[in-house]
Formats: sequence, structure tokens, C-alpha cells
Amino acid sequence: MKKVSIILLMILSAFSLSAQKDKVDTKMKVKVTPDLKMAMGPDFEIDLGAHIEQAMSSIEGMFEMNFGDEEGAWKEAYQQDTEELEIPLSKPGEKGKLQVESHNGTVKISAYSGPTVKVKMIKYSKKVERESNENGMRLLSSGGFNVEAEERNNTVRVETEGWNNRVDFEIQVPTNFSLEVKTYNNGAIEVDGVNGEHSIESYNGPITLNNVSGSASASTYNGEVKATFSSVTANAPMIFTTYNGNVDLTVPAGTKFSTRMKTHRDIFTDFENFALQKTTPKKSKEGNGYKVKYEDWVEGKLNGGGAEVTMETRNGNIYIRKG
Repeated sequence: MKKVSIILLMILSAFSLSAQKDKVDTKMKVKVTPDLKMAMGPDFEIDLGAHIEQAMSSIEGMFEMNFGDEEGAWKEAYQQDTEELEIPLSKPGEKGKLQVESHNGTVKISAYSGPTVKVKMIKYSKKVERESNENGMRLLSSGGFNVEAEERNNTVRVETEGWNNRVDFEIQVPTNFSLEVKTYNNGAIEVDGVNGEHSIESYNGPITLNNVSGSASASTYNGEVKATFSSVTANAPMIFTTYNGNVDLTVPAGTKFSTRMKTHRDIFTDFENFALQKTTPKKSKEGNGYKVKYEDWVEGKLNGGGAEVTMETRNGNIYIRKG
């Protein structure tokens, strides 16, 4: 287990360094040389090829996925089982909150005019074959849903318990609902038409907010962050960040905010009333010494300025669009 952990850290470090120069190709395939070895001393040698191959095999087995699959092609190898449930609210017609935590799968949330929260779960599992295969045995099932849902005082919480089986969520909520969504593997998040205060976080997948109202904070490690607002709550700070992807923000023409932006690439806007500010250094005393530091931030004001909106990406562009 220690060997696998060490190799994983080496792989992640290598990907992190390469991502600083070029955007990661999600279809990239890595071929490991079996006889790759590293000498650690006159009497100690590590067979890196064997350990990396073992580590990559362990990852694929853990998450039930093939790194070489094109988008959507993996579905052919799995059967889909669907369950739906409807969760009543303690205070129908009043503002509520939805909390979702998904370990493996996408989350799509849309607003509708009803008084309840509707949850559709799509579980992907190995196809059950009629014919026997290994040792005369045939697959009957690869497990259940492992999902919990509860409601308390107009707050609905939905959570998956395991990592091995992928479960995609399609959820409908009343229009005036705040969201707190967190995903990990295969974790693309899409929100459509919901009005509230939103906290959206994905480790591996893009985030798309369509025609939302209110305020939002959205962050991911790998994927684009795209947010389109029909209206923005005045004086509400917002944050949009990713490591590998664009940050793309669209707001109504009259929106006012002050912004801090950071990227290794370019920043674009079609707003005429967007003014950049001169970057000021941070000054501080350290003991008997003195320190001046310029941080790599671009600061500006939209329509005269307002609440602070932070936008940051390491490997992508930043777009500020007029809706």
C-alpha cells in the first residue's frame, strides 16, 4: 500500500507540472515501460515500470472505468438502473436548501414550479450476463444504490456512500432554492434556472451554471467554470476558480462589482465600462526588516465597482461577458 501511495504522488506531481505549461488532454494515454527502473543506491533498485503499472491498474479497478474510453463510450459496457423519489418539504412554497455530495457521478439540478424536491438516480453497474463465464459462474448483481436522502426544516440532503459504483443525479427543486453541491470523481455539475445562494465544488469535472439568479461560488480542479446570471444579488461577493480550464462569467449589463483576477493566460471582456486598476504592492514589516510584495493579480471595476468577485485559473482564459 505504501508503494502504491508513493507512485500515485509521483504521477500526480508529474501531471501537475505539465499542466502549468499546456492544458491536460483528457484523452491522453500513458504507456508505461515495463523495465523502467531507478537506482537508489549500490544495493537497492526500484522497478518503477512494474509499480506504476500496478498503481494504474488499482485506480481503474477502484473507480470501474477505462482511461482510454472516449466520452460516453464507457456506457456501452454497463447497464443502467434508475430510481426516482419525491421529497416533501416542511414549509412548501418557502425558500429552501439542497445539499448534495456525490463521490462518483454527475449532478444536474434544474428549477421547476412544484413544491417538492424530485430526485432521479441513474446507477451504472456491470451488465448481468445470462451465460456463465469464469469458473462456470455468472454475474447476478454488482450491488445496490448506496444513497441517503433526508429533509429537515426545508433543507434536503442527498448523499452517496460509496466510490465504486457510479450514480448520476438529475434533481428538480423549487425555483427559490439555495444549493450546496460537492462532487469528486466523474463530477460534472450543471445547474439551470435556480435562484439562491449557491456553493458549487467539483474535484474532477466542469461546472456550468445556466440562467441562475442570486450569488454563487464555484470551484473545480479540472474543468471549465461557466456561469450565466439572469440577475446578481447586490453586494454579494462571489468566487470562480479552476486549475485547468477557462473561467467564463456572464452578467446583466448593469451589474456592478470589483474584481481580482489571476491567470497565466489572457483576460477578455465585451463590457465598455470595465476599468483596470493599478496593482499596489503589499508592504509589511518583518522584525527589523521591511518587505514589499507584488502579487500576480489583475484588479478592476465593472460599472464603477461593488462587491468583490474573484476569478482565478492557472491554465485557461478568463471571460467577462455582458448578458
